[in-house]
Amino acid sequence: MDIQFLMKQAKKLEKAMADARETLGELTVEGESGGGLVKVTMNGRCDVVKLSIDPKVIDPADRAMLEDLLTAALNATAEKARSAADAHLGKATGGVKIPGIMG
Repeated sequence: MDIQFLMKQAKKLEKAMADARETLGELTVEGESGGGLVKVTMNGRCDVVKLSIDPKVIDPADRAMLEDLLTAALNATAEKARSAADAHLGKATGGVKIPGIMG
């Protein structure tokens, strides 16, 4: 086994991962709940970039419904962001799964 070759490959993989992580902030996904009444946009790092709430669901008497819609939209978008990030990182690693970095 050629240790020099393995070291070069490890450095290539490390650079590819660093580049991929850097571009995750540019990746965006959108999720929604309530048939589009609440929409969330996140980047590949699961940072909320935008939150849109239809005025129809802003009812002070029914705060619980709005909280449920927000929770559902955030969870749906986070799942999409994680999947998109995994796919993005998978391209950088050539499909090699790296524990702790890719789900």
